[in-house]
Amino acid sequence: MDTEEHGTIRIFDVLSVFFRVPFCSFCEISCRVVKQHWVMNHDALFKSLLRTGRLLRDFFEEFLPAVHSFIDFNHVEFVDTERFTLDGRRRTGDLLIKTRFRGENAAFLIHLEHEAQAHRDLSRRMLEYFVLDWREFDLPVYPIAVLSHRDADPESLPPLRMMIRSHPILDFRFAVVDLARLDARQHARKLNAAAMALSARMRVDPAARISIAVDFISNTVRATWTPKELEVVSRFFFAYQKFTGAEGLRLKRKLGIIKSMRIPKEDLRNNPLVWLGMTEGRREGRQEGRQEGRHQGEIDIVLRQLTRRLGPIPARRRQAIRKLTSAGIAALGEALLDFRIPTDLSHWLKSH
Repeated sequence: MDTEEHGTIRIFDVLSVFFRVPFCSFCEISCRVVKQHWVMNHDALFKSLLRTGRLLRDFFEEFLPAVHSFIDFNHVEFVDTERFTLDGRRRTGDLLIKTRFRGENAAFLIHLEHEAQAHRDLSRRMLEYFVLDWREFDLPVYPIAVLSHRDADPESLPPLRMMIRSHPILDFRFAVVDLARLDARQHARKLNAAAMALSARMRVDPAARISIAVDFISNTVRATWTPKELEVVSRFFFAYQKFTGAEGLRLKRKLGIIKSMRIPKEDLRNNPLVWLGMTEGRREGRQEGRQEGRHQGEIDIVLRQLTRRLGPIPARRRQAIRKLTSAGIAALGEALLDFRIPTDLSHWLKSH
């Protein structure tokens, strides 16, 4: 791909080149086209993440260590049979996993429900799926909700209770991993594939986004993952953390830190995310430089025309003109044809 000749290059385009994976395969998993707008398929991204290599083990190790301690990860089966709700709708946002208790032959199910948007009926839906899966497989079910939105409704969270008069009828509980309440920087710095990927959906100071991306990329250099694991982790992270324009340029500059680290050059060359930052940063830098040079040239032309028409332009007026946007300079270039005296310029600047 010629980064000089093309317009804006999406992060997935660059990743496609380095992973030698067609861009369309990223689209099928992460988004769909609707009237030329990209719509994120959050559930598909999440399921693709946890179904890959070490990601499921890393997820439990980081977010649910007590559950991690009794899962036999040598016996993990993703239940792919099509499942439906009580009213006949297809279940699309959840993962059902069949596994064993560590050191035992007894099997159980793990139900992972991903919530990318807030729904007040979460607890009831979790109960519904719990009962359906329990009845279908006749196995104990451990239910987990992973929230990746920022609008958690306390009424939708466990426990779900029902009482009639003073008689308790129902007390249903499930585990909750609330990503929006966790710190992105802390998790992006961990050498845990699931923590690093999901840090893209955690709490972050907008001013720290670039630093977090650098931490993320630095860790991918150190990580001993398979190419497939690196692909899905980076795809998930950059699906939610995009860097363009001035941000892309600043990220490129920060990536210079990675180049100066005592890391084997072969590891740097083989890591597509390092090249991603360098390629994107160089392209953004060249583009930004060209635009800035063009804008300054337009300002100089307008100042020369004003000087010929009105005489020397005071420094204060020159400063105000240099602060104008490209559209403002174009408008001034047209308006100055009607200027007769210096106050015409003063009035125009005040009104713009």
